Amino acid sequence: MLDPGLTIVGVTDAYLDATLTRREAIVGRHLFDVFPDNPDDDGATGEANLGASLKRVMQTGKPHTMATQKYDIRRPDGSFEVRYWSCMNSPVFDADGELATIVHRAEDVSELVRVNAELRAASTAKDEFLSRMSHELRTPLTAVSGFSELLTLAELEPRQREWAGLIRSASHHLSRLIDDVLDISRIAAGQLSMSLEPVALGPLLYDVIELLRPLAGRNDVTLEPVTSPGGHGYAFADSRRLKQVMINLVVNAIKYNRRGGSVQIRVGAGGAEAELVRIAVTDTGHGMSAEAIGKLFVPFERLDAAETGIEGIGLGLALSRNLVDAMHGEIGIDSVPGEGSTFWVELARGDEVTLADAPGGAVATLATRVYDGARRVLYVEDTLANIRLIEAILHARPQVELLPAMQGQVGLDLAREHLPDMILLDIHLPDIDGDEVLARLRADPTTRGIPAVVLSADATEKQRTRLLEAGAAAYLTKPIDVALLLDTFDRHLTGVRTPS
Repeated sequence: MLDPGLTIVGVTDAYLDATLTRREAIVGRHLFDVFPDNPDDDGATGEANLGASLKRVMQTGKPHTMATQKYDIRRPDGSFEVRYWSCMNSPVFDADGELATIVHRAEDVSELVRVNAELRAASTAKDEFLSRMSHELRTPLTAVSGFSELLTLAELEPRQREWAGLIRSASHHLSRLIDDVLDISRIAAGQLSMSLEPVALGPLLYDVIELLRPLAGRNDVTLEPVTSPGGHGYAFADSRRLKQVMINLVVNAIKYNRRGGSVQIRVGAGGAEAELVRIAVTDTGHGMSAEAIGKLFVPFERLDAAETGIEGIGLGLALSRNLVDAMHGEIGIDSVPGEGSTFWVELARGDEVTLADAPGGAVATLATRVYDGARRVLYVEDTLANIRLIEAILHARPQVELLPAMQGQVGLDLAREHLPDMILLDIHLPDIDGDEVLARLRADPTTRGIPAVVLSADATEKQRTRLLEAGAAAYLTKPIDVALLLDTFDRHLTGVRTPS
């Protein structure tokens, strides 16, 4: 307890224990005589912070909570011990409304600060370990995979060719294992980047089927055409990660099927909720018991697959669940022993992106602006719906030619070849991350001066600050604010001319 002059007039036993002091040694003394400023504590404590808080309480008559403060507490033997306190100062008024005392409350949070510091250090160490192990494992694996492939192309005896093929197959198996383990670790650490956007399911699932058709043929399984009776063609997801999930599910439906069986992919409404879309993969395999289903999404759990000789590592479904969770969706299974299984994924429904859905309404309601010459904008984006949206928006800027690039490396090549007036850049790309594309654009003397505007679904302030500091001319977020985007075009395209 402090009087208005900040003299200590009362103190609890707990405060004495926390500050390693005695009541008779501090009561009656000024607060800052007892706890003076310490110039060696990195400016974290002392009158500069505590005094400002107390002054604020006296001026406003309202309680004030301080940020965690670091204090060097002197022990009775003269040595110091570092303590961290979370402090709060509250005024108490007398009957006339005058300030009588100030309650200075300090909670010792030293253990919490220590644990948080250890967790941050552990997280950093884990990231460094994963990065190092990824490099250390992939380096020799590259040689194993590459030379085994060369051996399969060389003139070998049939038996030697078979051995080389087995080595190559094993190296691919290890490569997939490394990828899956690293992805699960990144998800657990909250470090796996996601770009959630409306994804057209038809083209994505067509690609999955065509990619896996050879595997289905080798297993004598028919991949049936995708059905979508309700016309639910879009899901709100990360296209690359959703494709990864669907490949995992369809591969399992093929591998655990019967000879002569089939796999069907069906897209429809999720449950009874019109706002959800469900993608279901149905096989005609042997089905599973309730006990087996309970173990299904456990990492490295393969049930009886090892005994049947089916290849796998038991991470596909565990990774798929983590990826779907990260996309704010749900994954599950319905299975009948002896009849087959249906794995399903439910995600938020993402209707096709149109200008009518975007802020600002249709392009017809926006004023057309004419520049003093042709302009060229490169758009690096892997989602076709978003490219179409930008094309539609640019009807209001008829002199702008849009160059689309659906991969980061293609975008870099087009930037060097065409030297556009502006680059619109997504961050989550299938081959090179957008921040790496930005770094290469800034490092190349031929593209360094081209304004690169980031257009990303990641709306976090940390990401925005990081990329602006890395050289982005602006950082816009999805869903697209049409008026803001056009204003950005105008700011960067006025006064420049595209060479013919």
